[in-house]
Amino acid sequence: MRTNLKEQKILINYIDLNIEDIKYFEESIQTNKTVEDRIPSVKRKIFKLSLHTLIAKYSAGYEIQELNKEFPQVIEYLVEGWDYEDDFLSLDDYISLLWMLSIGVMLEIGSLDFDKIVHIVDKCQYKDFIYDTIISSRKENRKISEIEKFPNEFGFLKKLFENRDISELKNYLDKNWYKRMKPTYWYDNDKNKNDVFFGYWSFESAALVKILVLDNKPLKDQQYYPYDLVHWKD
Repeated sequence: MRTNLKEQKILINYIDLNIEDIKYFEESIQTNKTVEDRIPSVKRKIFKLSLHTLIAKYSAGYEIQELNKEFPQVIEYLVEGWDYEDDFLSLDDYISLLWMLSIGVMLEIGSLDFDKIVHIVDKCQYKDFIYDTIISSRKENRKISEIEKFPNEFGFLKKLFENRDISELKNYLDKNWYKRMKPTYWYDNDKNKNDVFFGYWSFESAALVKILVLDNKPLKDQQYYPYDLVHWKD
């Protein structure tokens, strides 16, 4: 277990339910039981479920090698389920793409898979300093935008990029990171009577630490920092 907010059996039950739901939705599309105009939203739901399942497995203590094998399928669900026509980027959608980029960097996925995530950012013309900074770690010629889509929630990452101060990052994660996530749909999910909790992780912090090659030993036991995702190949 990597979180102490829920028992492992609760997380495993959540994972099993999600897997069943994904199978149901996929079969509904394949057998034409899903009304055509609902297919995009159902595919979007499948992506969200698959991402939540991957994160829940991380929280429950699954081996990272297993997550690495499953992540390409999550990317495929992302590609199929993203709304390319909507140029409005909500905080929740912003975070979903940020998680995908960050996890991709930490798992060191292949270029073809990483490019599939980047393609969505580019096709939808999402200009963002954090997105571009993460992408530039894999694409050296990436032009980095000065725009910060959500500075209140993620401005701390730009500060980390500029000052590279692990102690300051730890202080922020300890005192402010979770509070700043209050507008998200998953905030306080651990208090929900239903099994909806999949974990609270600052994947974006860990990805940037990996990119900057910072000594993150002070963050090893920080409750929101996915330390072993940074070091799973060490």
